[in-house]
Formats: sequence, C-alpha cells, structure tokens
Amino acid sequence: MTFVIRFLEEHSDELINYWFSTYYVKSKEYQERKYIPGYLNAQYSEAKRLFVQSLKKCSTEDITASVRNIGEDRRDMNIDFEDMLVSHFDFYTALMEFITIHHDKKNLNCSVKEIFTTLLELRRIETSSALELYKGYTLEPSSTRF
Repeated sequence: MTFVIRFLEEHSDELINYWFSTYYVKSKEYQERKYIPGYLNAQYSEAKRLFVQSLKKCSTEDITASVRNIGEDRRDMNIDFEDMLVSHFDFYTALMEFITIHHDKKNLNCSVKEIFTTLLELRRIETSSALELYKGYTLEPSSTRF
C-alpha cells in the first residue's frame, strides 16, 4: 500500500467533508433532498463506504455492483443523469485537490512519482466507476416476478 493511499484512508472523513462542502452542496441532488431526514447522513456514509472500499481494492465485483446500484438508485430517485455524473466527477476533482493541498502543505510527504502513480490509479477507478454509474442508470428496471 502506498503512502498516498494510507494517507487517504486515514483522512477519508476530511476528504468526504471537503467534497461535500465544496462540491456536493452545489448539486441539484443536494438542493432537492437536503431537508429529507437522514438523507445527508446516508449520502455521506455511501460516499465514504465506496471510497474506502475502492482504496482497499476490494473485489472488483463488489465495487462494480455497488456503483451500478447507485446508478439505479439515482435513476429511481429521478436524479438528473448529468447531475449524477457531474457529482461523480466532482468527487474525483475534490480528491485530486485534496491530495495537492496536503502535498503543498507538506502533510503528504512523498515523491512526486508516487503521487502521479496514485493519481493514475485513481483516474482508472474514476473511469470504471463512471461507466458502472451509466450502466446502472440506463438499465431497464427489472420486472417483479412472483
């Protein structure tokens, strides 16, 4: 496990708070649901669980299923497709900013090579998870069988 990944795991709450306060609060999803009891806590928990899961490189099937389910959930909640994708990409933008901020502050003291290697891996995760969101959002709802 790289130093950057370990740092992100140790500071995952700080990262999620940064994303939430910098980006998520500007989303249509947030504006439409911010007063629903328990929704913000659930959104925070979902983001943290998926983030930590992706860092630990749990089985690809687990991550794929989780992200695809989020796509299905957002479709069922009538979340705008574009808003869902922008929120996803904003999360990864916040992640890259978070790494940069902490590297600049010398809180994340590692080689530039290690940072770039980690950023490339995070971009792979971002791309594959965006595809899974799309698949989940565009799946035909399954019919109920008795």
